[in-house]
Amino acid sequence: MSDLVRIRPAVIGDYTALETIYLLDRQQEFPWVANPQLADFERDSHHEMIIVATIGDRVVGFLSFYRLANFIHLLFIDPDYRHQGVASQLIDYMRSQATGPMQLKVVTANQPARDFYARLQFREVKRDNLATPPNITLEDTQLNRYPFIPHN
Repeated sequence: MSDLVRIRPAVIGDYTALETIYLLDRQQEFPWVANPQLADFERDSHHEMIIVATIGDRVVGFLSFYRLANFIHLLFIDPDYRHQGVASQLIDYMRSQATGPMQLKVVTANQPARDFYARLQFREVKRDNLATPPNITLEDTQLNRYPFIPHN
């Protein structure tokens, strides 16, 4: 990747790009989501901190974070910018902001996402096979990368 990825808080002007990334990715990669719509982004990220990854003036990915629970709710990357370290940079940024180990849920059938989080050293802490679709709760183990967590 020749262009520099920048991570910053989202602004209102980013929402069209965020809605589009969220919709397209869910249409292409999430067969368990019935009839995804552009408006889903606003509903699904409501009251969450949203950070974006940009290259030049283009939004290429985002992460939504529920601060009270240190929970990563959404992490989506424009398909044209996947496998270039964008998602890892968003995670690293949130490690610098979180006040406790971050957690997230991943659909059990989403093996590429599970592999990605394993590479970042997230570990399984719970499995819900009764959910629709079944999912796994993962927790970050890289506590030394969290400035707001005391280290011994």
